[in-house]
Amino acid sequence: MGRRLALWALVVSVLFLAFGGLYGGLSMLRDPSGASLGMDVVLPRIPVPNYVLPGIFLVVVMGLMPLGLAYGLLARPTPPWAAAVARLSGHHWAWTGAVVLGVVLVIWLAVQAWMIGFSWPIQFVTAGNAVAIVVLALLPAVRGRYVAPGLEERRARRRTA
Repeated sequence: MGRRLALWALVVSVLFLAFGGLYGGLSMLRDPSGASLGMDVVLPRIPVPNYVLPGIFLVVVMGLMPLGLAYGLLARPTPPWAAAVARLSGHHWAWTGAVVLGVVLVIWLAVQAWMIGFSWPIQFVTAGNAVAIVVLALLPAVRGRYVAPGLEERRARRRTA
């Protein structure tokens, strides 16, 4: 897979998650009983009285954050706080965020499977999207594009020291 195709596939996967998170989260906030989504039957199996908290989580973590990451992956801005992320991960904040987002999504789905089961088609689609986000972000063609400036030089100096 070429560098541009891999990058665009990652951005599309992140945007797909964003729109799904916004739709699902706003639907839960609009109808906290879950009836409109057919999820009222599983409400007794989760540790919250309604879908307000899961809705907020979906809007923020699976909706708004991926929108910001998609922008970051394409525009590669470097706000002041991004230097700390680059020092920790060795990569641009948006790339690091995409990997973390994919892992958080896998954990979210695992918790769902444990609490309510894994039988809705959207869960399978979202699981495939989570795997796609992580795999696409880790492809050398994509990962190499987001290496933090100066990282290669620092690694070379460490090897020779």
